[in-house]
Amino acid sequence: MSDLIDILACPDCLGTLAVTADGVRCTDCRQVYPDAGGYLDLGPASQGPGGGLGMFMLQDPLHVPRYETHTRVSFLQIMGDNWENSLTPEAEDDYLRAHLSAADVPLLDLACGAGRWTRTLVDHLGIDRVVGLDLSVPMIDAIRAGLPGLRVVRGTALRLPFATGSLGGVNCSNALQLLPDPRTVLREVGRCLRPGGVFTAFTYRRSDRPTYRHFQRQQEQTFGVRSFTTPELVTWLTAAGLDLVDLRSPAGMLLLTARRTT
Repeated sequence: MSDLIDILACPDCLGTLAVTADGVRCTDCRQVYPDAGGYLDLGPASQGPGGGLGMFMLQDPLHVPRYETHTRVSFLQIMGDNWENSLTPEAEDDYLRAHLSAADVPLLDLACGAGRWTRTLVDHLGIDRVVGLDLSVPMIDAIRAGLPGLRVVRGTALRLPFATGSLGGVNCSNALQLLPDPRTVLREVGRCLRPGGVFTAFTYRRSDRPTYRHFQRQQEQTFGVRSFTTPELVTWLTAAGLDLVDLRSPAGMLLLTARRTT
């Protein structure tokens, strides 16, 4: 835990954490966070997302394999207009490998889920250079089983339990649309990245075709997710101190890379 504790911070006050016999304690506000049997629980009392797709699929560990192999594929087709495989899993992985390097560590896989993209990051950068964070306990159980030895933390994206400027990179693949208040999430990403640090993300573009927007909106209402316009994402990134350096839009999806300004 010693190498992990150096980059963590109290999510309540951003104070320094000290290791205890059964977890960690903030040296400033004295808040205690437990070791939950192999990972630090730095999240709120609720053990998973509050609603939408998160509540529907991610709270029950029996749903995790089906989510990875079926639900996610169907969601990508409908939400991202990906009927013709404009974006393949291989292309997603290639994008991460092309825009993240050994200089961009330690790297946080934000809302890592069961580890679909974490595996790619670990293969690319090394398991000791990647940290996974998720709010859902079933997802944490799944990723720890699939990637033994990975450093995993339970926490919320709205108040990342990492020290300011402690991370070299953050990835958020197929999750920003699920997270409450994405603007705050991006602001937290910017806070945690050191100058020159890299942020990569994959999410969904709001369709400008009225007919298809109707079907996309149905997905948003059913699963409690959202899509984004490019201008609003750029505005939020800029406000978070991040400069957009690459943006691609296959079909109705967005792949982006931004860097923390000095």
